[in-house]
Amino acid sequence: MGMRLFLVGQDEALDIVAELSRHLDYFEVSRLDELPKEPFGPEDHVVLGARYRSLSSPGLQVRSTAGLMVVLSSAQDETPGAAAIDAASELVRARRNRQRS
Repeated sequence: MGMRLFLVGQDEALDIVAELSRHLDYFEVSRLDELPKEPFGPEDHVVLGARYRSLSSPGLQVRSTAGLMVVLSSAQDETPGAAAIDAASELVRARRNRQRS
């Protein structure tokens, strides 16, 4: 099975990342409102909407086995497009690093 991308939350920037993801060659892309119950694996990349920044870290530790977990910026002066591009650049960097190893 290939790498999976999970886009979790209600955030306009996640919609933009979803559009960009078709250029990133993931085996599966899932757009979810809430974190899934099953833990993530090392092949999974996860982008969380800015509202997940407020969750306590123990709530996310259960799922911290993901190969990459990105929380979108919640800066008021940042546009959804800029937040999405930042997240997508982290996804690209992680995929490149994985291919090199």
